[in-house]
Amino acid sequence: MKPETMSLFEQEMRDQVASAREALILANSKGDALLVMAAQAHLDGLVDLARRNGVDVSAPAPLTA
Repeated sequence: MKPETMSLFEQEMRDQVASAREALILANSKGDALLVMAAQAHLDGLVDLARRNGVDVSAPAPLTA
């Protein structure tokens, strides 16, 4: 999907979910169980918000020129 055809909300949700996924990976690498739980809860909340608003964030959207 071309970036200009995505709504601002969809773009922001994709960016937020991508950042939350990176934070979860970082938390896992640190081995801190509480940090992992917080990062996972944050990611789950963002994914839920996106789904409730019709944005599929299960996989990154391929960008085409």
